[in-house]
Amino acid sequence: METNRKRALVIKDSPLARDPRVLREVSWLKEAGFEVDTLGRGAKPTEVNGTHFAMPRRSVIGRILAYLFLPNRAKYRYLVENCIPEPLRSGVAGGTYTQVVLNEIELLPWFERTRARLVVAGGHAHLDLHEYAPGQRSGVLHRLVFKRWRDYLIKFIPSASIDSRSTVAQSIAQLYADLFGFDVPSLVRNCPPYEDLPVRPVVGDGIRLVHHGVAAPLRSLELLIDAMAEVDDRFTLDFFLVGAPAYLAELEARAQSKNARVTFRDPVAVHDLARTINEFDAEIIFFPPLTENLRLALPNKFFEAVQARLAVVSGQSIEMVNLINVYRNGAIATGWQAADLARAINGLTPEGVTAMKHGSDRAAHDLNAGHERDVLLTQIGVPTPRS
Repeated sequence: METNRKRALVIKDSPLARDPRVLREVSWLKEAGFEVDTLGRGAKPTEVNGTHFAMPRRSVIGRILAYLFLPNRAKYRYLVENCIPEPLRSGVAGGTYTQVVLNEIELLPWFERTRARLVVAGGHAHLDLHEYAPGQRSGVLHRLVFKRWRDYLIKFIPSASIDSRSTVAQSIAQLYADLFGFDVPSLVRNCPPYEDLPVRPVVGDGIRLVHHGVAAPLRSLELLIDAMAEVDDRFTLDFFLVGAPAYLAELEARAQSKNARVTFRDPVAVHDLARTINEFDAEIIFFPPLTENLRLALPNKFFEAVQARLAVVSGQSIEMVNLINVYRNGAIATGWQAADLARAINGLTPEGVTAMKHGSDRAAHDLNAGHERDVLLTQIGVPTPRS
């Protein structure tokens, strides 16, 4: 590796090309003048202007046996460390990178041992924790198979090899600070780029609802369908979902059995999303707090709805409620049953939703990737590029 260029390394133990947050970090560092290398699973993302170090994935059987029978350190070597390409495992004396951004916690044990060979003297290592790692995963399978492994990784979060940290929500940042005793991590939210889109007033009495994103059982999308079976005829709901075909088929069958006014649309690419859903009136984001991360959820779709100039109908999720109260861009259901959501939807009026859409228009100028870029780059000591 050459050391005479401005170099950064962005790391995550997952397919990088499918992670908008990581790809934004790559783009921000490029805009700041860095040649950006990446370490992660899968193919090289098109955003990367340097070298991609691809980590192979162990076989399913190999992963199962490792989780069940290997002690944590041996498991880590097999599942993670030995999958890192040799140029990064060995590094060079004095380091190569002035900036390293790690995403989530899987690569922390390796980085703690390798920092001196990767980062130049005076360089900076930033850990983007994303969500609350101690609150991720639940259930019997997690307790029996994964908890010991997750606990092993979590204990590296306060590592002295890390110079700064960030998370996706302020309440999650405070949880980390309270748990580990370090400074409150900075807030870098999952905001997409600013979109110059119009506010479309509600036409007539009908209000068009939408929900987009990943269809996962933990997100309780059945409640949205059940609510649509109870609301007035003024409302329709369109889904733009990706996920397991079997679960999507279950949702479609549920909607048909309840005669709910629900339409399932083909998903659209992230960069087309705001423009596609701009024709709707309100985004429904209703995630019962089954886990700590769901209780504190501030999901991508909230910010994508803002850029689309939509009203937001939310449950009592703390982080979303706080923003709705600031920008007056939504309505909040009081309770976590389908009937509670239906009551909130039935309370919407064309005039009220149009006013909320103007609230999202105001929010769109604040809650966009340009603002979050400046937070991250300032945190790691890099001058922010001119917009």
